[in-house]
Parts: sequence; structure tokens; C-alpha cells
Amino acid sequence: MTEVSPELLTVALAALPLTELRAALPIAIGTFGLGVGPAYVFSVIGNLIPVPFILWLLPPVVRWTSRHWTWAHRVLDAYFLRLRRKHGQTFERAGMVVIAAFVCIPLPGTGAWTASILAVLFAIRPRYSIPGIAVGVLAAGLVVLAITTGTLGAYASFL
Repeated sequence: MTEVSPELLTVALAALPLTELRAALPIAIGTFGLGVGPAYVFSVIGNLIPVPFILWLLPPVVRWTSRHWTWAHRVLDAYFLRLRRKHGQTFERAGMVVIAAFVCIPLPGTGAWTASILAVLFAIRPRYSIPGIAVGVLAAGLVVLAITTGTLGAYASFL
């Protein structure tokens, strides 16, 4: 039986919405034994893979859902209208910068998947949202890398 390479596992783990880069990078280094450089690169690549697909596929899915399920239309409309009213001007003025800043905070729920959904919600064009998300993912990767190597280094010194 063939094994799946740690690089491919890292890319797959980083592409998932629940783990993204925030979990894939420490797992790649600590569990899969990848070096810091390859772990960072494969985590970033994996985290960015779903972005264009989400930006391309989510609008038609939302439109279809709104047309075919009236209850979903009411819920989505109310939720989206409230978000647009509360944060719309911020995203209109500085969409790419806000998206990048949002993604670079390495907390659960602030990754590339959520940023892609926000970009669709606030109608930020892909030519602005994709670079913003990419910059945010690169920065978040550096933060997670610093935390991971610091944590693993401190742990190793006790062994």
C-alpha cells in the first residue's frame, strides 16, 4: 500500500475550511516532520487553492438557494443586509486592505474561507479580494510559523 506524501497531506489539510493554514502548518512541522520552509510553502498553497473556487461558485449557489428555498432567502437576506449595513462602508473604502488584515489574524474563523465568503458578501471584485486574501494568508503563515517554532522549540528544550 502506498503512503500519501506529507506535502500532499499538508496541502489537503490547509485547503479544508476547519483546519486551514492555522492547523496545517504546525501539524506539517510537528507531526509530518516537514522542514519549516516546505511546511510554510505547502500550507500557504493549500490554503489559497479554494479561494478562486469559492469566489466563483458561491454567488450562483446563493442565488439558486434564494430562488428555490424562500426561508433560506429570508434568512440570508436578513443576515447579509445586517452585515452590509454594519460593515459595508469599511469594505467599500478599503476592501483589499481590510480582507488582508482580517485574514492575517491567526484566529479560528478568520481564514481564507471566511474572507472569500466576506468578499462575495460585500461584492469585492476578485482582482482585489484574491491579492488581499493572499497577502493575509502569507502574513498569517508567518505568525503561525513564529508561534509554532517558538512553542516547539520551548517544548524540545524540556525533553
